[in-house]
Amino acid sequence: MHLRIIADLVVLAFFFLLRVGEYTPSTTARRTVPLRRQDIKLWGGMNLLSHQASLDELLSADSVTISLENQKNGHKNVVLHHTTSGDSAFDPVKSAARLVHVIASTAPSTALGTFVDESGCTRQVLPSAIRAAVRVAAVGDQLEAAGYDLTRIGSYSLRSGGAMHLKLSGYDNDIIMKLGRWTSATYLRYIQCQIGQLTSGIATNMARVLRFHNVGA
Repeated sequence: MHLRIIADLVVLAFFFLLRVGEYTPSTTARRTVPLRRQDIKLWGGMNLLSHQASLDELLSADSVTISLENQKNGHKNVVLHHTTSGDSAFDPVKSAARLVHVIASTAPSTALGTFVDESGCTRQVLPSAIRAAVRVAAVGDQLEAAGYDLTRIGSYSLRSGGAMHLKLSGYDNDIIMKLGRWTSATYLRYIQCQIGQLTSGIATNMARVLRFHNVGA
């Protein structure tokens, strides 16, 4: 159960470009309010599904809305939405459905990632668990052989990786900034120039001879 919850938080963080403090607790006082059950809405078409519905019904949802009450940048009540990816193993809607189902009988203010451990104690997934999961996945995906330094991979890699994936998929800057809640060009530091695919074909275009007319004085 614990590992499933971590995996679902990872999926949610990637698709929504979340900062780790937006879905796990912090040890210091911060303005960010981590996601709670009340911040998640699951939809079947235009019908809002009850969190108390069966897991099968929640998993049938075709879209999910999350609300961020407050963030690191001070922006409040930001609403983000995703439709299903169509991939049962990698889908923000199904991950949200499972996370909600685990805490459906608790107070609406219960944080996502809350679970009951083997001893019956209520706990939350910590940032360290997210970082460890991402690094284990990187090892399993043999990213070291692809030039990655595993010590530079952490929970922030989900936000960075989501932004990079959007860029490589052809989405424009406005979409990336909107989904990541960036209000300036600072988001560009997440678009990493060392990713080979980003510059694929650019040299070919730059090698073309371009004839132009200088109309200046």
